Amino acid sequence: MSLSSPPFTRLPNSFAMMRAALAIAGLAWLVLSGAPDGLLSAQGCGSNAIVCENANPGAPASEWDVSGSGHASIQGFATEFSVVAGQLQRFKIDTDANNYTIKIYRMGYYGGSGARLISTITPSAALPQIQPSCLTNSAGLIDCGNWGISASWTIPANAVSGIYFARLARVDTGGASHIFFVVRDDTANSDVLFQTSDTTWQAYNSYGGNSLYQGGPGNNPGRAYKVSYNRPFNTRDAASEDFVFNAEYPMVRFLEKNGYSVSYFSGADTDRYAAKLLQHRLFLSVGHDEYWSGGQRA
Repeated sequence: MSLSSPPFTRLPNSFAMMRAALAIAGLAWLVLSGAPDGLLSAQGCGSNAIVCENANPGAPASEWDVSGSGHASIQGFATEFSVVAGQLQRFKIDTDANNYTIKIYRMGYYGGSGARLISTITPSAALPQIQPSCLTNSAGLIDCGNWGISASWTIPANAVSGIYFARLARVDTGGASHIFFVVRDDTANSDVLFQTSDTTWQAYNSYGGNSLYQGGPGNNPGRAYKVSYNRPFNTRDAASEDFVFNAEYPMVRFLEKNGYSVSYFSGADTDRYAAKLLQHRLFLSVGHDEYWSGGQRA
């Protein structure tokens, strides 16, 4: 999948202000409606999947986080940014490491830990796996879809919708990085539908040298005219205010700490599956969400 103008366009200031007003109204609804019955009950969690999920023990940030966008010697991406339970997720990873681990986490509250370890998987490719140069075109697109598959993970049937990430870690040096993706639930009727700002994450992602704000072939200012989801993220270093840890992560913690009924969607999902928004009472566009397709605006 690629992001360009069109089909995805940056919202003008008037739309951005409207979006901000809607976000404030949504937050007011959350506060005024009150949190659901208590957070984590030791005597069962009822039908709220978020409360049940957060009753599980979390992992400390010292275990799951990385420094900035991670170490340059081990980087990768998921072939599908959004998946559902039962679907096979594939990872493409570029590294000169002879051995590394892949641990899958779900972002949440978990008593303040911020994430929970869901699974540990093993690379399926022969190591080291040094990937070929990414594909490029005249629009400045950098697309690493030509990389080989490195590992795969079948989303468990009981997976709770959320923001998930794989933590890649070299065994020799400890160098590590993240791969983010969304697990959605297309049948959910949760009160709140939380949309990530992944289109903006990609707009500011300059992995390979180009983003919609720097590089080429554009000049004055230098920028690409199209970017791809098929590449690792360096947005946390390049523009940290435009990445998941700036706004999405704190909001996830708030919602799940207070036991709200919430499920998760990507910006790309809102474009593809807009009708599913009507299955929920409140839609939250969270983060620096400034790139919308025509389908999203409709």
